[in-house]
Amino acid sequence: MRILVVSNLFPPVQIGGYELACANVAAGLRRRGHETRILTSWSPLPDTAAEPAEVARRLDMAWYLPHLPAEPGARDFTTHAAMCSCYGNTMALLQELRAFRPDVVYLWNLVGVGAAALIDLLNTAGLPWVQHLMDRGPAEIVSTTPHRVLGLFGTGTAAYRRGRLIAMSEHLVQEIESLIGAAFAQPPDIVPGWADIRATQPHQPYLSHGSARFVAAGTVAAAKGTDLILEASALLEAEGLDFTVDIYGSGEVSRCVGRAHALQLDHRVRFLGPRDQRELVGLYAGYDAFLFPTLEREPFGFAPIEAAACATPPIMTANCGASERLVDGVHCLKIFRTAEDLAAAMQHVAGDAAALARMGRAAQRLVTTDLRFERCLMQIEAILLETAAARPGPSHIDDRALAPLAFLKHNLSMRLRFG
Repeated sequence: MRILVVSNLFPPVQIGGYELACANVAAGLRRRGHETRILTSWSPLPDTAAEPAEVARRLDMAWYLPHLPAEPGARDFTTHAAMCSCYGNTMALLQELRAFRPDVVYLWNLVGVGAAALIDLLNTAGLPWVQHLMDRGPAEIVSTTPHRVLGLFGTGTAAYRRGRLIAMSEHLVQEIESLIGAAFAQPPDIVPGWADIRATQPHQPYLSHGSARFVAAGTVAAAKGTDLILEASALLEAEGLDFTVDIYGSGEVSRCVGRAHALQLDHRVRFLGPRDQRELVGLYAGYDAFLFPTLEREPFGFAPIEAAACATPPIMTANCGASERLVDGVHCLKIFRTAEDLAAAMQHVAGDAAALARMGRAAQRLVTTDLRFERCLMQIEAILLETAAARPGPSHIDDRALAPLAFLKHNLSMRLRFG
């Protein structure tokens, strides 16, 4: 099967798990014998010149920029290009469709690359497509685009009737539908977050030498719970608990290091910088628990599942996406998102090595059976195959009709929005 993957970002240009997941799935589909091509945005990094030929960096990115325009008119223009229509990106997709002739188009995060117009092009051309939702992109498109403009592209839940959706949690689907104000006509297929278990190591003894070893990994930021980890650590330090916390990742590191120093936690908390996914999976077995006090709206979260695959149970926000798959007290500890509740959970696991080991083994069994990467990849492959078979695309992409129509819609959307 020929699969055209479309993603706003693609490694080594990445923000977090969404982009890494896209790369891992694309590589997995290639290993399973499918021909893939990735259409994504330009890279500011010097090392992408040697990347595989199947990666086509032709899209302009109008979002996730270091500095979005402060002037309202300029910012609205940027938002339009990001969420609604960027004519150059629409033409890049059309050219890829004509040259590659995919059996199915596999969409990932389209925020930033003119999402509404890209989906509309696929619908107009009659091509089968699947979108993998790992964040609330459809809701962001609807909330930032006037309804009179959306009507040009059939966006909202109407645009998704012609495609198929994969979402990583019911939690995420409910959030999107709540923000849009309507349900998807066809409920998305749920494919949860996963862990590639090939790099896992045997777990080291729990609570070695009586000290609890905690770990966190991902973006270092308040939204991901880094500040809560520091506040909880200060509470445990005051209680006299023997523990350490290692934090891997990039982001607001300087601010958080300063905060840790102000709380006199230099001997308890270490910021160890970013590590690649495979390296982290190899490290988790050396820790007693994984800290994940993320925002309640977290769509899922790969890192706590990867830690669980290593028999390192997560301490996690009770109603985040990943909590759908793990049982409190069996595979993990679920908390209210407060420093006090996090500290209480950390103190709980630090006091019982046997219970911690039972939880770690249960978490590992769950992931290695239900949440392993190869199992989820097979689900994704089946959805792509079913979609391509159920609605075969046209034998010929007629850009003589599609290009002028896309041009008309783009310019009319500009006129409707900006006068």
